[in-house]
Amino acid sequence: MARHPDWFERLDSVTGVVRQAEHLQWLGRNEIKAIFACSERDSIRLLHKFGAQKRDDALSLPRSALLAQLDAIRAGSTYAAFLRQRQDVAKQLTAARAETAARQFRVGPATVEDQRPSLQNLPETVTWRRSASGVPGRFEILYRDGADLMRQLADFLAAAGVHREEFFAATEPDRDKTS
Repeated sequence: MARHPDWFERLDSVTGVVRQAEHLQWLGRNEIKAIFACSERDSIRLLHKFGAQKRDDALSLPRSALLAQLDAIRAGSTYAAFLRQRQDVAKQLTAARAETAARQFRVGPATVEDQRPSLQNLPETVTWRRSASGVPGRFEILYRDGADLMRQLADFLAAAGVHREEFFAATEPDRDKTS
């Protein structure tokens, strides 16, 4: 991943400040330091980068030259790559936040150790029994919202897992007759 200058994040505001500073025709170390919100050392580096020259015993840069270079940077491929990279990072962060939220989705209150899930204690909104032998079974859950559905599914799966034999006997009535 290519490293881009820190001020790329503020390119729009930097360009705006330079455009509004019409009263300044030349920009020196202090002006660059204020515009780019950088250290004194970085302001000198930026002046050199943008082609400043010695004027009255100090480095300075014409405002119009800086504006032209900032516009060229905005139109260039390096800045476009920076913007794509930021968009990719934003998409990755959004996906990671959604994944984290999904992992923390509570499906119901924590079960107490001595309160084991039971197939008989499932709510009336859950139906899962086979009506007749040889006929496809039916599983149905009536729910209010996604959280309610997830809670009921979790309760059902926990009860079926704890009481496997009872679950199989209810869902596969032919199994007991053939064995």
